Amino acid sequence: MQEWLLTKNFNADSTRRIAIINIRHFARFLNAIGKKAYIPPSEYNVKAQRYLPYIFTDEELVQLFDSIDSLTNRIDRQEYHPELILPVVFRLELCCGMRPGEPFNLKTEDIDLKTGDIFIRKSKRGKDRHIIVSDDMRDLCTVYNGLAGKREWFFQYPDGGQIPTRWAQWHFSKAWRKSTLFSRGNNPRPYDLRHNFATQTLMRWIDEGRDVMALMPYLSTYMGHVSLEETLYYIHLLPERLKSSPGIDWKMLNDIYQTEEGSDEED
Repeated sequence: MQEWLLTKNFNADSTRRIAIINIRHFARFLNAIGKKAYIPPSEYNVKAQRYLPYIFTDEELVQLFDSIDSLTNRIDRQEYHPELILPVVFRLELCCGMRPGEPFNLKTEDIDLKTGDIFIRKSKRGKDRHIIVSDDMRDLCTVYNGLAGKREWFFQYPDGGQIPTRWAQWHFSKAWRKSTLFSRGNNPRPYDLRHNFATQTLMRWIDEGRDVMALMPYLSTYMGHVSLEETLYYIHLLPERLKSSPGIDWKMLNDIYQTEEGSDEED
């Protein structure tokens, strides 16, 4: 076992890390049922680096969404028109902090266009949650709903099939390449829109002089985080000028961040 752990060729450090974790759990199970098994010690741990999200400036967001809103379907005339879907999908991710796959798992019954309540079912780790969107976002969803017609999924192909997340990811990359932002050498992902929602919310609270630490649980619940630590991570992404806010308990956050830094999972 020791030789295998040291010599096995994994595609990435994250793959090696997951393999070691699974082996360790399985070995503990075998020992628990009376079968002697070797448990890999901590020296075999692989420290995975957390992905550093791309935080857009206001100017970059304007350029990006100008590009997104101008996307049209030139590949498959039977495909549902991206100019109807993508402006809504990516604004749900930016303005509501939704994960990239969550908009495509919404059924028409999950969105109350009168109240702005959206029911997100069985998202990460099977967790359900409700979010309330702004009036502008609700109005945009209402306009789209009127154009899309009767259907099961809020966003779907003309044949009724569910749209995969990769479809939106491909168009996001296309929109970025179409804009002048591509020449700057950055390569953001749709998930970065969710990260921007979190940091923009924190920045607004700090600018308004609110008690950030007291409001954190609300942001955590809204974003569907399993633990508060996942939400606290975003404070480390704030601009330097905001990190001196007296409303942030930095000692506590530094302790949490050091223990969570090795995580490579999206929140």
